[in-house]
Amino acid sequence: MSVYEIYNHKLFEFITTNRCDLSNTSLISIDEKLCDLHTIEVLDLSENKLTRLPEAIGKLKNLKSLSLSDNHLESLPNSIGNLKKLESLFLSNNKLTNLPDTITQLINLKWLSLTQNEELKLDDLQKKWINKLEIKGCKIIW
Repeated sequence: MSVYEIYNHKLFEFITTNRCDLSNTSLISIDEKLCDLHTIEVLDLSENKLTRLPEAIGKLKNLKSLSLSDNHLESLPNSIGNLKKLESLFLSNNKLTNLPDTITQLINLKWLSLTQNEELKLDDLQKKWINKLEIKGCKIIW
């Protein structure tokens, strides 16, 4: 499949399903313009080389699933807490050492994956947040 065909396929997929799959595309950064596509519900950025996300990611208010696994993320932007509709958050296999305080605003999660972030430390408020999510039935892989 040519690059042009891949682009057209991804564009068609986005237009018809509000999905944006940029997984395994060797991305090292995200253009903030992506965050202007407010209808995105599923964003897959897994298996890339991302070290950071733009603060503008918080503008994706309709996002339900965000997959960031298998990157090189060291932190998440504070705006992650703006993603109130988020139901799935996959952060496995990164280099996260902490999470922003705003992550505790994600109370509708049904799936949360944090594995293989060996240096990740949660504060007491974040631990309480995880406990509340578990009580609500959220599947947490830790």
